[in-house]
Amino acid sequence: MTNSIFWLALGVVILVAGSRWTERIRRRFPISNVLGGGWALLALGIAVGPRGAGVLDGERLAQVQPILLVLLTWSGVVVGLQCQAALVRAIPIALWRWITLDLTISILLSVAAAGLIARIWQPNSPAAAQILLTGILGAIAIGWNPETRSLGIRSDAPAMRLAVLVQSGAGALAVFSIVIASLALQCAHQDFSGAVIFAPYGGMVALAMEIGAVIVVSLGAYGILRDSREDDARTTLIVIGALCLLSGIAVTFGGTGLLTGMLFGAMIGLGRRRLRGLEHLISYSEPIVASGCFFFAGITLAFPGGTAKFGSVLIVGAIALSLAIARRVLKPLIMNVALSNVRESVALDSPIARAPIRQAPLTIVVLLAFAIQDSSGLADQLLGLAVLLSLISTLSTFWPRPKKSPVL
Repeated sequence: MTNSIFWLALGVVILVAGSRWTERIRRRFPISNVLGGGWALLALGIAVGPRGAGVLDGERLAQVQPILLVLLTWSGVVVGLQCQAALVRAIPIALWRWITLDLTISILLSVAAAGLIARIWQPNSPAAAQILLTGILGAIAIGWNPETRSLGIRSDAPAMRLAVLVQSGAGALAVFSIVIASLALQCAHQDFSGAVIFAPYGGMVALAMEIGAVIVVSLGAYGILRDSREDDARTTLIVIGALCLLSGIAVTFGGTGLLTGMLFGAMIGLGRRRLRGLEHLISYSEPIVASGCFFFAGITLAFPGGTAKFGSVLIVGAIALSLAIARRVLKPLIMNVALSNVRESVALDSPIARAPIRQAPLTIVVLLAFAIQDSSGLADQLLGLAVLLSLISTLSTFWPRPKKSPVL
């Protein structure tokens, strides 16, 4: 009975997420803040999961891992397809400076955060576990949410330029987030007993072999897609076949599908000929894929130590609030420092300047990839932390800004 209910729920998720009715609602302000990125489906996953109505048992990820791997691989393709040569060349120096500064500070702070969280949740964890946690937290801290519609895009040119920088920077940093998380998961992994082993050499060899296999599949798929003459049905079948191959490659070499999908998307995007049929398919399917990932995340989500313990809820709430305050302070500061040379041409005083405060939705997908390989329950706990962090950081962008006193 459990399996049938699960498939019914998943079918409803896909149909609802892909409907035009849902798309129209998602575009309306302010509902887009609730539905954007699949938050409503995450709530549904919590409701039907073992911590809600309990219609899905504790073996949820093992039962549906093939579908979950395909969704993660598809998410990687969405990110990688942004790596088109024309788009990369169009990135201005100011945005490269912003990306570099955000990346550097996020990684440095993740080291301190990993040490603190390890002491709270796993006080006896070995150094290898802290290295893994550092990589995961680094991927979480990097970047921001690219959504700017809900903040109100002014019609003047400086505000529009800042909106483009925000969206472009979020896309570029998503690439680094996947790379860092994948490196951490490849080089520090759990054995059959649940102990974390740090094996950088073996991990890098497996990663190199994984990349080589992806290159072969990507070249073959690109050649087939190039001759498909923009046939939507044929493109869909080819992409599904490529996703299955890429997911199999990821499992073979200990990956999660995010990196293999991203490399596939990047190689397709860097090709000499643009494959508009594939681009349309990816853009139309993105909300459905995100909704599926968030639905699985809702099933997996847990708070540290169990939600029945009030102290555990306070701990995860305090950590989430602290990280949200850090984002509120540091992300605008990084933006102002990085864009100081172009301050006159971008509207740093517009509401769009608050967009980097928000947590990137990719955080949920990265933690879901971690949950596939994690047997200690830490990924479930981090998902609970990420959900609270995302909600707090999103709400904080709507806090009223202090009014400037009139100049006498």
